Formats: sequence, structure tokens, C-alpha cells
Amino acid sequence: MQALKESNPGTVVEWCTLASNEDPSVHIFFRVFWAFKPSIDGFKHCRPLITIDGTHLYGKYKGTLLIAMGTDANSQLFPLAFAIVESENGESWKWFMKCIRHLVTQREGLCVISDRHAGILQTMNEVNSGWEEPRAHHRFCTRHLASNVNTQFKNAYVKNLFGKAADARQRKKFDYYLGRIGELNVEAHKYLMDISSHRWSIHHDGGFRYGVKTTNMSEAFNGVMKGARCLPITALVRMTFYRVNSYFVTRRGWGKRRIEEGHDFVEKATTTIEMNMAKSGAHEVQAFDHEMGLFEVTTGRGGRASGKGGNVHTVNLVAKTCTCEKLKIYKLPCSHVLAVCRSRSLSYAAFVDPFFTIVEYRQTYLKSFHPLPDVPYWPHYTGVRIVADASKRRGVGRPKSSRYPNEMDSSARRSVNVKSCSICRRQGHNKKTCAARGGVGSSGSHGADDPSRPT
Repeated sequence: MQALKESNPGTVVEWCTLASNEDPSVHIFFRVFWAFKPSIDGFKHCRPLITIDGTHLYGKYKGTLLIAMGTDANSQLFPLAFAIVESENGESWKWFMKCIRHLVTQREGLCVISDRHAGILQTMNEVNSGWEEPRAHHRFCTRHLASNVNTQFKNAYVKNLFGKAADARQRKKFDYYLGRIGELNVEAHKYLMDISSHRWSIHHDGGFRYGVKTTNMSEAFNGVMKGARCLPITALVRMTFYRVNSYFVTRRGWGKRRIEEGHDFVEKATTTIEMNMAKSGAHEVQAFDHEMGLFEVTTGRGGRASGKGGNVHTVNLVAKTCTCEKLKIYKLPCSHVLAVCRSRSLSYAAFVDPFFTIVEYRQTYLKSFHPLPDVPYWPHYTGVRIVADASKRRGVGRPKSSRYPNEMDSSARRSVNVKSCSICRRQGHNKKTCAARGGVGSSGSHGADDPSRPT
């Protein structure tokens, strides 16, 4: 960690150790937090949004890796901070979030998306923690909440309706899907009403989550780190260093090329705008007040056969609002705003959030990592000696899984592995008892129910 800090000045490392009763110069490892300087600087140019998640370590010692993940202008993973703690609990999450707030970012209005782990809820609700409203906005991962709904009420249809309600951008659709849940299961409706709607509903969110519904970014990076979770801590830290550096090198070059090509916005934002622009060509615009920027937009009627089209929305260019709510939620101009801009010969650039510009993307990855020197060239370490906690050492044998698979896992992972014979490929027996041994099975007439099969 000292070598990382000296080769990459500004990198932060925070230790939490326990004093040894036997030797004051020796401390027992408890927790460690780290964040790289280029990531800290680059996050200033990302959307004010992070997702947090934890994943178990499977090495010699028990522990949990906590990750805070941002998202850049092009909606790509932006690893921000890491920590190794004893487990996911109230104190470890409180310590992790305190390190982020005091050592990594002091941005106001930062949105934090997480699951509803009790330790996270305790931390985010604590007064003067730096994470209370309006300094920060806590939102729930809708994927995890949908899983909670399914676990609680064992009804896949209710779970799907919840997903539609969470994703509904307009109030009338939100009320419709929530009402359908109430008709099917009163208890499920009450369960959701007891959870503040702005925590999980896109419509009630206020635009703080930029349309991001889940913690998939953190979980995706957990997948990247899967091979490192069984490694010693030093190797795990090294992997985070080289992995994040590879992101910076690749995306720095990509941002430079896009600027040289003359683009104003990142690729994903440009694609969304182009799709909305194509839809706007079928819209009809009616002006109501040019000075106030008030217009009525009727969507294209070409899709009436499929039940679409003919909807009416109000656009206010001065207030930068549209009744479809997409502009507020996603921070990109919807087709209705683009239709008005086209009719008035106005640029739509003012309706694109600055965090989607290629300039911000370029600034995100502008800072470089510096290589670690070879071990013999590391500076002499003069601090306390940190040793492993013997009580955290795993026992002999393969660790027993403490996680129960649910519907969030892939069906392939949850399916039962049914054995089949390696000779005839039928189920119900193996090659030792297969009647097809010796080449007889090539005719396909022998199998589990073959009367000539030996008993």
C-alpha cells in the first residue's frame, strides 16, 4: 500500500487494525480501504451517482470485499473505491461510507443505489453522517427489491407488476400497476406502500438516479474480480490496480479519437438522441406561448394499429420539462423536445446533461496511473507490522456456501446436475452398469429400460 501511494501520489489508504496485547509494534489486520488518485479525480466528471455492493472472499482468511462503483458519461463501469472488511454489518458499512465521504468525494446531491442491507440502511439514515438528504439521496436497487417481493409473496406475476411500476415514468402508469398489485395481493400492496416510493420508483425519484435502476455495475465488477476473491489480499489489491488502469488506458484513447472526429457527446447518448430524433419526425407541434417556450406535441399516429401514437404531451422549453418525464429522468432530450427544437430551428444541446458530453468523458480518464516499481526499489517501510487475524482463518476443506440461490440466479446455476451414462448418453445409470459396453450400445437399442441390461 505504501508503494502504491508513493508511485501514485494522492492515492488514499485507510487502515483499521487491532492492537496486539503481546507486542505494541504488531497490529492485527481488521479492515483496509483504498481508492486510486486517478479515480478520485475522474469521478468529478462522472454523473453524481454511485452503486455499492459487497462480495465474499474465498481465500485462506474470511472477509468481504466492498466496492463503490460510479458510471461514466458512456454508462461504463467506473471503479471508485474498495475495502476489505470482516463482514457486511452496520459498523463495516458505516466505516466504508465514512471513508468515501471524507477521503474520496464531498460532492453534494450524490445518489447512492444499494440493496436494503440493514447495515447500509443504518448508515444512510444516520444524522450528520454526510449521507442524509439533501447532501445525498439513497435509492434502492429495483432488482433486489423485486426479489424480496417474490420471496415474501411467492407470486411471479406480482413481481413482474412491481417491475413495471418501478419502471413507470408517468404517474398514471405507476398508479395503474400499483393498483393491479393491490387487486391481486393486498399484503404485497401494503408491503410496497410501506417503502417510500421515491426510493424505488423512477417516477418519484426526482431524476437523481439518471434512470439507473439496479446495482448491476457493482455486481458486474464483482464478476470481473471473481478470480481474485480467492487470492491473498496483496494480489487482490494488485488486480484492482491493474484492472482500473486498463480501463483508463483504453477509454482515454477512445475519448481522444471521438474528440478528433468532432463529436459533442458520447456514443451512447448520441445513439439515444438519434433514435428519439427519428421518432420526432412523426410528431405534430402546436405552439401556445413562444416567449414562455410552451408547446403541445402530439405523437405520431402511424403506430395506432399497435395501440401507440396519438398521445399528447406538454413541453416547456424554459423550464426544460416534458410531461413524458423522460427529460427529467434520463437527462437527455426526448422525442417531444426534439420535435419542438426542430420546429423552432433550435439546438437541442441545451437539453443534454453536461455529464454526457465528450469533454467530460475525456476529463474522466485524463489522469494516468504510474507503474509500481519492482519490490527491491520500494521505499523502506517504518510503520507497525500488520499480521493476519488467526480467528478469521478458514478451516480445512471446501468452504460451505452460506448463500441460498434465488430467482436472481441464472437457471443454469440453479438447475440440478443430472448424471448420464458416458457411453449411451442415457440417464439412470453409469458406464459401469451400462448394457451397451463393448460397442453394443452403438445401435441405440440399449438403455436404462433395456430388458437385457444386467441387474
